[in-house]
Amino acid sequence: MNKPNHPPAGVLGIGIEAFLPSGVYAPDSRRPRRAQRSLVEKCMAAAMRCAGVADAWRDSGLANMLLSLRDRGDWSGPWYKRGVTALKYIVRSACMPLRQARFLSFIAAHPQMRVYRQRDPRLLERHMHRYVNATWRRHQRVEQVHRHYRFALTHLPSGLFDLVYGLGRASLGSLIGKDGSVLTLCMRPPILKGCEGELCLQLCDANENPLYSIVFTVSDEQPAIMIGCLQGPRGEHARARVRELTRNMYGMRPKQLMLSLVYAFAQHYGISKLLAISNDAYPLRRSGRPLYADYDAFWTEQHGQPAEGGWYVLPSTQMHKSEAQVPSHHRSAFRRREAFRRQAEQLLTQALEQPIPALPAFLVQECLVAVVPSLQNHRAETSWVS
Repeated sequence: MNKPNHPPAGVLGIGIEAFLPSGVYAPDSRRPRRAQRSLVEKCMAAAMRCAGVADAWRDSGLANMLLSLRDRGDWSGPWYKRGVTALKYIVRSACMPLRQARFLSFIAAHPQMRVYRQRDPRLLERHMHRYVNATWRRHQRVEQVHRHYRFALTHLPSGLFDLVYGLGRASLGSLIGKDGSVLTLCMRPPILKGCEGELCLQLCDANENPLYSIVFTVSDEQPAIMIGCLQGPRGEHARARVRELTRNMYGMRPKQLMLSLVYAFAQHYGISKLLAISNDAYPLRRSGRPLYADYDAFWTEQHGQPAEGGWYVLPSTQMHKSEAQVPSHHRSAFRRREAFRRQAEQLLTQALEQPIPALPAFLVQECLVAVVPSLQNHRAETSWVS
């Protein structure tokens, strides 16, 4: 009879210890096998639980990708050129599938972003081209675009967001110049196929024709403002127009006023880190187009310090002269100039503070029907763009 608590004799009851010399220890191989099977089973169970989530993510990403190919008014030319452009977009998206899918899902999840995408389809691939800083890589560009619109959706008043990104323009108020003429302060999105940033402040004439512009991007992580463009009028009479505008603002240079507005924007949201693009890192610098403004000289004049990555780090607060530092025979003009600057900053701050009523969806759609065709015919060679 077999001894109790022992397996029966036979092949199934013989272990490896039967073939080893006496006194040699042989570990029980049955326990590791049970542990191994248990681990495999756990992995299979976890994979099965995640399968549904993965399928949903894949289906959602594919759907958003297919939708991003529709209504692409920014793809111009004959059908074969549009086809080549679409193929390039697909290949570039395939090079960063997770980041692009995450960005498209972000746009699809917010109605205001969907309206903006309808007005400017270039939003879907702005990060695939030269953008803000020539040294940035593709993943840095898409992350920065994503961060800016997270900030805009969270902090900008809903009605202001609709006016700026949905309809393409928000008038912040008017200023009266020295000669009695009207100057208008506007906030606008980037132009079609623009690459200098995502938010534009403009000083315009009474008909809202741009005179001076500053374009910047905001990051919601480690809050920072990155200035990518500061441009004035162009053409053979550009200098004369700038001199006239300076006299009309009591001797204040227009670019100084535009930088003051960015500082007012940063102060309103408690942002202390301001970066400004250098000449060498300007995104269009390497395309052969002339650069009409010497950014390095102006940032140095504003006490900016050159930093890595093609940036200038500007002081956290803007430095202004006091009345005591101005000669007595210039103090009257100095007071008018400072009052003009404070009024412009107040117009911006009020627009950021006061809740503008959100536009009804039907009104936004009606305005888009009228606005989008004219925007599609608009080109990047506008007078205020470098």
